[in-house]
Amino acid sequence: MQHFVSWEQYVRCICIGKTNIVITNWDPCKPHFERYRDVNPAIDPELSERIKNDAIKINVALGYDMNTVEFGIRDGVPYAIDFMNSAPDFDISSLTETYFPWVVNAMAELAISRAKQAEHQRPQYRWDALLGI
Repeated sequence: MQHFVSWEQYVRCICIGKTNIVITNWDPCKPHFERYRDVNPAIDPELSERIKNDAIKINVALGYDMNTVEFGIRDGVPYAIDFMNSAPDFDISSLTETYFPWVVNAMAELAISRAKQAEHQRPQYRWDALLGI
């Protein structure tokens, strides 16, 4: 069973590279291509910082370099609602002209920085030892 959080505000964090995050107002009740549109209530700066830090913790724990993390906010408390979206919809039709350029630039910067890293070493995963890799 999962508890329904009756939120007062809903935000979506667009995450690139675990820590590069844009927090957006987002309305999951709207039709798909309208969810980023006309949802502009201000996000309290202190709450915004907590949401960003929580999203970073989630991304680090999951190992995701690309993710969206959604929070329903009630009584000033952010509740992580959906946080395992490792292949989010980054289409301009969904993100709108407001967020699409940020995603393209952030992803390009991440890809370029990874390509320039001196050591190109495959990360070791726990299951590697089990498989003898």
